[in-house]
Amino acid sequence: MYNGIGLTTPRGSGTNGYVQRNLSSVRVKRPRDERGGERDEKDRERLESQLNRQPNADILEHQRKRQLEVKCAELQDMMEEQGYSAEEIEEKVNSFRMMLQEKEEPLQSSIDRPTVTETHALAAANQQKNDRLRAAFGISSDYVDGSSFHADRKEKKEQLEKQERLEREKQQQQKYTEVGEGVKREVI
Repeated sequence: MYNGIGLTTPRGSGTNGYVQRNLSSVRVKRPRDERGGERDEKDRERLESQLNRQPNADILEHQRKRQLEVKCAELQDMMEEQGYSAEEIEEKVNSFRMMLQEKEEPLQSSIDRPTVTETHALAAANQQKNDRLRAAFGISSDYVDGSSFHADRKEKKEQLEKQERLEREKQQQQKYTEVGEGVKREVI
């Protein structure tokens, strides 16, 4: 018997007692309209917001400073083991800290392969990946996901382009009239 499932003993059953999953049973799925479209929309929005969560810059900065202090503590421990005096250790650690702060390079190893527990580092890495993909595919930064499925999207886009074209034509007309008036004044 395994987890309360199956035979207590395979003796006399003609089997070896191995418990298998019933592959012949079919799960019944409810149709979409019974599940409720409202709940599905909320779930999708929640999941999308989790995917596009922005990293907290303060937490990332704190992690960077923490890594810097860990390196300083390691240097201090090493110097204490080697028998340096307290004043010498403090002076060397402070100079090492200043040197690291001047570099101010975020730890690339933690961004390239963040651990599972560093959610903000994961979010930062995901955002960088999305930005690279967006640049590679030529997607503008003002693009809205799913906008191509809106029926009135093309009409709005055409109206916007028409307005921009009219504004450009007005600006060109102004330039031509200013240049034309300037030439007439010089000729007369």
